[in-house]
Amino acid sequence: MVFIYFFYLFKTGQPFEFNARDTVGYHETAKWILDIFFYGWIDFYFKNYISEGISDAGWELTLATIYLVSFRSIIFVRLVNALVSTFTVLMIYRISQRNFGEKAARITAIMAMLLPAFVYYSGLHLKETVMVFLLMVFIERSDKLLHSRKFSFWSIFQIVILGLSLFLFRTVLAAAAWFALFSAFLLSSEKIMSQYYRVVIIVWLIISSFFIFSGKILNEVSEYVGMRKTNQEQKYEHFSTRTGANQLAKYGNAAIFIPIIIPAPFPTLVNITGQENTMMINGDLFTRNIYVFFVFVAFYVLFKMKRLRENLLLSVFLFSYLLILANSGYALSPRFHMPALPFLLLFAGYGITQTNRNFSSYYVLYVIGISIVIIAWNWFKLAGRGLV
Repeated sequence: MVFIYFFYLFKTGQPFEFNARDTVGYHETAKWILDIFFYGWIDFYFKNYISEGISDAGWELTLATIYLVSFRSIIFVRLVNALVSTFTVLMIYRISQRNFGEKAARITAIMAMLLPAFVYYSGLHLKETVMVFLLMVFIERSDKLLHSRKFSFWSIFQIVILGLSLFLFRTVLAAAAWFALFSAFLLSSEKIMSQYYRVVIIVWLIISSFFIFSGKILNEVSEYVGMRKTNQEQKYEHFSTRTGANQLAKYGNAAIFIPIIIPAPFPTLVNITGQENTMMINGDLFTRNIYVFFVFVAFYVLFKMKRLRENLLLSVFLFSYLLILANSGYALSPRFHMPALPFLLLFAGYGITQTNRNFSSYYVLYVIGISIVIIAWNWFKLAGRGLV
């Protein structure tokens, strides 16, 4: 995190990434919130900005709070990110241990600790690190409730508050998390949850949902669902017409993205103007392209062992969120894939423990195949710009 801070300071003159837009926007908004707080005008923010949309409010208010106690220190925010990312690894370990055993949990935790994406985003001013942490705490608390069969007001209250907080960071992410939770309670095996507890908890969550899925939150979710096809078409049309654009990007759609959404996005290994940040994380993307092989192994083993219903909370969230991405204009955006990474790691860690000699032979073929796909992707990026 410290290296990233000073690297960008040296390369760009400010502790933000190349062509920084969202990060600078969050930074300036947080300072403005702090200013109006001291002037006693904080209600102006809630009346005029929260009313327009809540999906960024969580990070803006978090950032302003950190600035309040740190005298607006940018590096202090990054230190908080690093600490939060550490606890995210702990949450991943606990979830893996409960679902797949100690051996898989240790492998998964080590992978999470060394994951380039977690390290990289802890050094940025984006909301992804805190958002993923809140998501994993929500999943960990929900998973514990599913496995413990101990129903209490406090356990349900924690889940509701954590689930509500996700709407303040990314609306569709929160919707996917709640959908996964309901699916797990409804469809999990009797080994995980008895019929009595299932009914009681579902009733509690339904009552809570009437309060949560109302007003602006419901409007934002409905608006996204209604406009998802138009948004995707407009987004990729913009990608194909802007300065230095890939003219072939306009052909991007869900039919293309859904089959590749698990291993995607792919690394940019060619020098393209305006994509310095993407080129910097090509190693991170390549590691994902490789370790998702073990995700496929995990699902194959779970299917053969008839254990898919025991891990519904994890699998439903992973696939529902990735399907949302595939139907959006951000299907190949590494930043928007961040919430899916802990779940890919959870299944990859288990897949590694189940890999034998038969799977090893397929691994070699997979690496060859994914390498060809990556080369084709980079050819596509050059061809769309008329460079090949």
